[in-house]
Amino acid sequence: MTKYSLLQWIAFFYIYCFLGWCFETAYASIKNRKFENRGFLRGPYIPIYAFGAIFVLVITDSFQGNILGIYFSGMVAATILEYVTGYVMEKLFKVKYWDYSDHKFNLSGYISLSTSIAWGFLSVALTDFLQVYVYRFVSALTDFTLKTSILVISIIFFSDLLLSIKAAFSLARAYATLMKAKSEFAEVREKLTGMAEGFVSDTQNKLTSIRETVSGQMSRANDYISNGKISLSSLKADVEGRLSSLSNTVTSKSAAYLELKRKYELAMEKYNINFPKMGKIMSFFIRNMIKGNPGLNKKYLNQLRELSEIRKNNK
Repeated sequence: MTKYSLLQWIAFFYIYCFLGWCFETAYASIKNRKFENRGFLRGPYIPIYAFGAIFVLVITDSFQGNILGIYFSGMVAATILEYVTGYVMEKLFKVKYWDYSDHKFNLSGYISLSTSIAWGFLSVALTDFLQVYVYRFVSALTDFTLKTSILVISIIFFSDLLLSIKAAFSLARAYATLMKAKSEFAEVREKLTGMAEGFVSDTQNKLTSIRETVSGQMSRANDYISNGKISLSSLKADVEGRLSSLSNTVTSKSAAYLELKRKYELAMEKYNINFPKMGKIMSFFIRNMIKGNPGLNKKYLNQLRELSEIRKNNK
């Protein structure tokens, strides 16, 4: 095993955090023809690249001089790390911070064959080329410079990390609140639709234009919610419209109507209370977190945009 001191390992970690950010940001900026600050954190560092580099250096150490051994061991190590990190982050924060679902031969969107192959080549480049120069740079630093640099960078890094984690949990809570509010509003809307349909079939008046089967409505509503095709504001407006359309009918006197109206009002109260209020710092971190992670659960892109609008209203 190659002998490095603890301070050197820490220095390697921060250097690869920065190099990973340079690679990811440069690729995204060139691809989209505008600067994009990529990554979970706001500063110029992406920890998963550093963890990957350190993991690969440790795993491939016994394969030095064997390119195939380095390639396959590095590929497997980096792929496992990427899968575990992606899985854990989605479980914690309820969204995917990268998604390979549109890649061929992917596993749950966390990893894909093409990226795993790339990790193998990067492992060879890391061990046979990049690490040589990184080690030379770190070993050339005086002990005082190395310790001071690590201390300053650590303070900045962990402050960023704590704020980013807090922002991610706030985003996850807001996301869960949004989905729950949509579900409750949709339930009220569909019951009102059924009530209106019953009223229409009894009275045969001008309300025949809103006649639809309850099962069809529920199926479409569920599809809209799961794919982010309808906004919370649209659902609210729809429910309020249906309440208004039935307000001057005999149905509005029924216990079922009054119960639905009250349920909607309670849902509105919970919606107004539960959406977390964001201060300027949290708003900055959440805004940039969404911008910096375009793969942030692609399936729910519209909901993320909606959360961004809600965040603006909660300033």
